[in-house]
Amino acid sequence: MTGILRALLFAAILGIAGEAHAQSWPTRPVKLIVPTGAGHAVDIMARMLATGVSQTLGQTVVVENMPGASGFLGAQTTARAEPDGHTFLFAPASLLSTNMYLFKSLPYDPTKDFAAVALVCDKGPMVVTVNPDLPVKTVPELIAYGKANPGKLSYAVDATSGFGVATGRLLNKRGQIGMVEIPYRSSPQMAQDTMAGNVQLMVGSMPPVAGAVKAGKLRWIAVSSEQRFPGHDDLPTIAETMPGFRVDGWFVVVGPAGTPAPILQKFNREIDAVVKSQELRTRALAFGLGVSDAGTPESTQAFIRGEQERWRNLVTELGMEAQ
Repeated sequence: MTGILRALLFAAILGIAGEAHAQSWPTRPVKLIVPTGAGHAVDIMARMLATGVSQTLGQTVVVENMPGASGFLGAQTTARAEPDGHTFLFAPASLLSTNMYLFKSLPYDPTKDFAAVALVCDKGPMVVTVNPDLPVKTVPELIAYGKANPGKLSYAVDATSGFGVATGRLLNKRGQIGMVEIPYRSSPQMAQDTMAGNVQLMVGSMPPVAGAVKAGKLRWIAVSSEQRFPGHDDLPTIAETMPGFRVDGWFVVVGPAGTPAPILQKFNREIDAVVKSQELRTRALAFGLGVSDAGTPESTQAFIRGEQERWRNLVTELGMEAQ
């Protein structure tokens, strides 16, 4: 038997063994690690997913919260877990993309330590929100006002969010607006100061300011996603003024590298059914998140790789330095 034939036979045997493994999987409860504390949007979405999948998987999917250390603990624990299909990570974009460029060292490798399973949310935009007294209702008007009043506009941004920081700086740089960045560590405080006029606008996620916008105390003028956000079709994107502008958060499920492909595929199908449910989509929208479908393990892996490259380009354009 030639070496090529032996290799093909070995691959076929492995494939059959993998399929058999997937048929019997899972043999015990499946752990879904969430790198935040209980009650956060990430946690609530993960628990909805876990509950839905548990109903058809034949085993319970148990959410385990591992907050702290910027999510590093959860990522590191998943990366070091046995790749037998019983430990997965509900990963926000920061853990697999932005952290690569905003931290000098990580206790895990975003490019090598994980096997992609499914895309859960693919839209998590930032929104540009202004004080109603500011005489701008669109991005072009904001650009014109900033240029006519150099140095007089300041914007609040959550310094702990790479997405918020990048959105504000990218808008400022590409629009040549000349705004002054004011860092915060609390979205509610950002909203309070924007309403009070201490800063003229803020860049952050949608939920913390939705109530104030509805009450007329603040005004949304644009979102950072590539397309208009579902349910807010009258709210333009920044990209409509600056083509190619996109900053979006997202969530995926990944397992340890080496998890058998048949298990990844089976788990993907279970997740896809839940992701397509109206209940999850409705809840996601309330958190400022948009849902498409789970894709496949392969398409999810390609999505992550594309986001890593996109963030590399963004960080380079903005001159953001790793801490």
